[in-house]
Amino acid sequence: TNYRKKKEQFDSIFEPEIHAALVKRGERRFTHKALLGALMISMYSEEPRFHQPHQLLMALMDIDSLITKWRYNHVMLVQRMLGSSQLGTGGSSGYQYLRSTLSERYKVFIDLFNMSTFLVPRHLIPPLTEKMKCILRTHNYED
Repeated sequence: TNYRKKKEQFDSIFEPEIHAALVKRGERRFTHKALLGALMISMYSEEPRFHQPHQLLMALMDIDSLITKWRYNHVMLVQRMLGSSQLGTGGSSGYQYLRSTLSERYKVFIDLFNMSTFLVPRHLIPPLTEKMKCILRTHNYED
């Protein structure tokens, strides 16, 4: 079953329908095109054209991590101040509800964190062709 799940994840890169099913199940948030773009940026981050976009992806993950840390600190504060069985100040179940927000489900950029699933050894990544490098440099595509 683990093999099947891994295969489905890799197949989702090449099959938009499989990706759409993962989005529908809540396992992905990015569109298929956005995921492919993020993978391209990650795989070719050493290319000058992708330096800043790669830094942006890393910054988004940092922000997501900081939000998660803030949530955790808030959960601890609520437990300390209200206990774990008291209703929350906003009418929620309080501590129990806040604790549930620490799950992966609440990560905004979960797809960025999960991109490492698709890492392959650098020597297996095909080099960009000169034409592709030119397109990336000039934003101009001509046949």
